[in-house]
Order: sequence, then C-alpha cells, then structure tokens
Amino acid sequence: MTNPDQITQRLGEELRARADHLYGTPITFDAVRGQAHRIRRRRRVAAAGAIAAAVAVVAAVPAVLSGSLDRADGPQPAPSPAQSAHTATLHGGTVTLADGGTVHIGVADEDVTQLGVLTDGRMLVADQAKQAIEVFTPDGSMTATYPSDPLLVTMSSTDHLAAWLDGSRVHVLESGVAEPVALAHMSEVAGTVPMVDAVTGDHCADGGCQAILSDGTRTTGEVSTDGVSEVPTSEPLRVTDVSPDGKTWAVAFLPGENEQYGCGGLYDPVAHQVLARSCSTNALQFAPDGRHLLSGFFENGSISRVTVVDRDLRVVRQLDTGKQLATQLAWADDSHVLMVLADLAGTHWTVERVAVDGGDPETIAGPIPGGNPEMMSEYKLSE
Repeated sequence: MTNPDQITQRLGEELRARADHLYGTPITFDAVRGQAHRIRRRRRVAAAGAIAAAVAVVAAVPAVLSGSLDRADGPQPAPSPAQSAHTATLHGGTVTLADGGTVHIGVADEDVTQLGVLTDGRMLVADQAKQAIEVFTPDGSMTATYPSDPLLVTMSSTDHLAAWLDGSRVHVLESGVAEPVALAHMSEVAGTVPMVDAVTGDHCADGGCQAILSDGTRTTGEVSTDGVSEVPTSEPLRVTDVSPDGKTWAVAFLPGENEQYGCGGLYDPVAHQVLARSCSTNALQFAPDGRHLLSGFFENGSISRVTVVDRDLRVVRQLDTGKQLATQLAWADDSHVLMVLADLAGTHWTVERVAVDGGDPETIAGPIPGGNPEMMSEYKLSE
C-alpha cells in the first residue's frame, strides 16, 4: 500500500511543477504545505480515498457577450474559434479585457492562481480560499459555484471550453451553454494525482467533448461522456496544449536521467508520430491561429528562456527580459505576446506587449509596486 506521506510529497512536487508550468500561476510553498496537511488529515479520517489538492483559479473574461447567461435561458450560439477571448489581465479584483474594457469581479487577487477566458464572456474563478470554481456573468455578477478537487481549471486552446475535476468526474463548461456537462466516471487509483491537461471538442451534451488526462508525469488516457479510453503514444509524453484545429498536440517528452527538463515537441495523435522535437523548448502553447508557439522554462515562480517558435520549432523571436523576471506569459493575439515583468525587488511591475515579428515591447499596464516576484504575480493573465 502506498505510504500517505509519499503521496503527499508527490502531490506537493506536482503542484509546484504544475504551478510553475501554468502561465501566470506561481504558488507558494506554504500554500502547498497547507494543502498537503489537509490531505494527510483527510486520509486519516477516510482511511482510503482519492488525493485532494487545490492549486488554481480561472477567471474567464467577457469579450463577446453583453448581459448575463441565465440558467433558464436556452443555449446560445457559440462563437467561432476565431473569436477566442485572448487575453485579459486581472489586478485589484478587476479584469481588463482584450478590448480595453474592465469588469470588477471582487475576488481577492491572492486567492486567484489562474486566469482564463470563455468566448461567451463568462468568467470562472477557482478560488483557493473557497476551494471552488466560481462562475461570473459578463457584468461581473456571480452566477454559480462548483466544487473542484484538485482545484485546477483547464481552458481549451480556443477558449470555448473550461474543464475541471471533481472526484472521479471531469466537468466541462461550454461557451453558450448554461450548465457544465459531467463526463464519464473514472476509476480512482490510489497514489495518483489525476490531471486534466487539455480539453477539446464541442456540443459536450451530445458527447462531442473529450478531456486528455495525465498522472502528472505522462498522458494516460482520454475521457468523454461515453467512457474512458487509453491514449496510445509512440513514446511517453505529456500534452501541454492542443492546436486550435485539434489535429496537433504540443507535448513534453520525459526528461532523461539527471535532466531537469525534457524536450518539447509536436505530435500527431492520429498517426502516432512525432512531427517536431526541440530540447530548447518547454511548456509549448499554440498561438490562437496555430501558426506559432510560445516556449518558456518555469522555475521558482519565474520564467526564463522565453521564445516564440514556428511549427518546425525554429526560433522566430527571443523575448529578452533583461534584468527583470517574467512571472507570466500568454498570447495576446495571433502575433503578440504578453509578459508580466518585475524587477528583482518587486518594486516595479509592468505588463509588456511584444510583437512576434520584431519591434520594442509596449507597456500596457503599470508600472506599479508589488511583492516578491518569486512568490507571487501582481498581474495575472488569462491563458
């Protein structure tokens, strides 16, 4: 039987790795340690059960809809992938949208560890303090709360879907649909930390959505409303993103002995074929149009070696942060990247917009004073 302390240690390691990997989601050791203590206590009470964890928050931002989506309303037509809601910024409990508009959602910044955007304008916040996913209407009013364990939200590459795990089921909230759809039950395996690494598809209520799962190290399977299936791959890997057309995976290959990072790559899941591989890339994320990918190496709450690469994983632009630390990265649109930057003392925080094809960065927020950039981020960007 797996030792509970070993499980807790593994959970802590995974949470830190997950938080470093997520764009804009640094998490403190105290937060991990506190959650691990709660998990250990629950295991003693329950004797056997799934590991519980909490790490993340998504605040999804209104960019298309105006007004609220009432539970009594019928499903609204979903926007096309071209209308994806990149990218919003959270600071001071207020979300600044891609079009410059603002919405106050009244959440404490320190409780938010992820920011995401649904194309229908609804905002989702996974609140660490409340251990729940909170859904807000485009005007900032809370409309629903859902439990999540572990507290992680995964957005689709088109911002059309948001997925989270609660117990043995993945729940998917679809743009234009009032209620989330629960995918098939998954068997619980002692000692593992299930992760939803990607979510794809549409018309979830009709069985058209799938969540790609991992054990925190490698991709293990896929779940839909019909059931759970294995995902055969040509070698061990973990999905970091899916192209907007759903045909290509961005992946991380397992690191070798004495290696901190594995290589990054692109993978064809139908042909079971590696399309490109580069050990100079990490945590690859597709641009909204799928033509480029963003790469960064995440460690200790900051990001280094930030580059934009093409579909052959050749460097298109290196994003130099100078003497500052980058704490978050995200695609602003097809041809621009957003970076949250801070000096080492955390006294000077800005959000910079950088064009893929060259030119000087443009400051779009700040400067403001703040905290230690290795422990937190004053600005949080949507995925």
